[in-house]
Amino acid sequence: MFEIRYLHEAPQHFDTVADWIYRQWWQKPGNTAEVVRVPLREHLQAQPLPAAFVALDAEKPIGSVLLIESDGVDALPDLKPWLAALYVLPAYRGQGVGKQLVQALELHALQAGFTDLYLVATDRVSFYYELGWRVYTKLVGKNGITIMHKSMASASA
Repeated sequence: MFEIRYLHEAPQHFDTVADWIYRQWWQKPGNTAEVVRVPLREHLQAQPLPAAFVALDAEKPIGSVLLIESDGVDALPDLKPWLAALYVLPAYRGQGVGKQLVQALELHALQAGFTDLYLVATDRVSFYYELGWRVYTKLVGKNGITIMHKSMASASA
């Protein structure tokens, strides 16, 4: 069985989470792991935003997700906050870890008073749709992306 905790409650897993995020989304020529580590350090404080969650299986980190102010979508600067960097170790996928991470983040956002959440989906749109997220818009470009939205007002009803 696994549990979901705030990263600030399990800071010993900071390096693992930072490494996942770097390798999955930021590893490219000219970048170092510091491109992730510096902003992720802000998630080590107990606060509404930003916030980070880590899934643990007997204290072994198996997944993580972030709540951030902006996900760098220049065309939509007024939308906030954003679910970002949902990652689950391949051996644990399909076991509900991602779903529980998203639900923990949503509960945190609701308790913090956020009325809307957004995310960038390059794939896995159906996963989020099953969790009550809906397509907000699609942005065309070099890497076409889908922006998804979830109203926290409907989540609290």
